[in-house]
Amino acid sequence: KEYSYGAVIFYDGKEEHFSKKFSDPEMAAMRNVAGEIEGSMCAMQYCVDHGIKSIDIYYDYEGIAKWARGEWKTNKPGTKMYKEYYDRISDKLDVTFVKVKGHSGDINNDRADKLAKKALGIE
Repeated sequence: KEYSYGAVIFYDGKEEHFSKKFSDPEMAAMRNVAGEIEGSMCAMQYCVDHGIKSIDIYYDYEGIAKWARGEWKTNKPGTKMYKEYYDRISDKLDVTFVKVKGHSGDINNDRADKLAKKALGIE
């Protein structure tokens, strides 16, 4: 009934870690996808808040890019909310989506996973 995200952000020579736990039942029903959505929005919001004009988002769940770009239908409230968020900020931020294979030894993807687990209290 809970989900979380972890994000590793590199900017201005610094590395920052973010994580957060949520308990929205509708989003939690989407399981790990809910965390992927929240993590992507966290990274984008960080850029908007800091006046950063572009970001490369490394992700391991295909929907993160496809929902944002309108390549997949947004059928659930969580995916609709994500697409609406992306559309709202897309004039302020140029987002490049970069797919990485999950659980494949990508150090920063593994860090993000650990941060998400720690937020849930399972690591």
